[in-house]
Amino acid sequence: MSIQWYQLLFQIINFGILVFLLNRFLYKPIVKIIQQRQKKIEDSIKAAESTLKEKAKLEEIKKKAIETAEKEAVKIVEAAKKQAGVAGKKMIDSAKVQAEAEVDKKFASMTEKLAEQEKSISSKITDLVVKATSKVLKGSLTAKEQKMIIDQEIKKLNKI
Repeated sequence: MSIQWYQLLFQIINFGILVFLLNRFLYKPIVKIIQQRQKKIEDSIKAAESTLKEKAKLEEIKKKAIETAEKEAVKIVEAAKKQAGVAGKKMIDSAKVQAEAEVDKKFASMTEKLAEQEKSISSKITDLVVKATSKVLKGSLTAKEQKMIIDQEIKKLNKI
């Protein structure tokens, strides 16, 4: 077998043309598509990482806001409790003062009525004693008649 140089040269040229065509129309476009896809994936990963970082920051801000709100709520509740306690004490003290004033008024009124009734009874007793004495002194009554008059006057007093 002999080597034919023109066939070998022709085969090398054919192989070179095939490599050139495959490289130009197949390899470079595929590499280009792969690079574009890789770049998209890297961009997506970066965007996801930045989104996660932002989410973490927002969660931290949210947590701080909740803690602040809870602290303020506790302060507000404590202030409301104190204010309610103070208002309750004031209401109780006011009610006590009003009740004492009302009791004092009623006591004074009852004392006045009692004094008036005592005066009235005293004057009626005086009148009755004067009447009984005048009847006794008008004539000499017997003991039986005196007892009867006194009993009648006592009955009148009991009715009053």
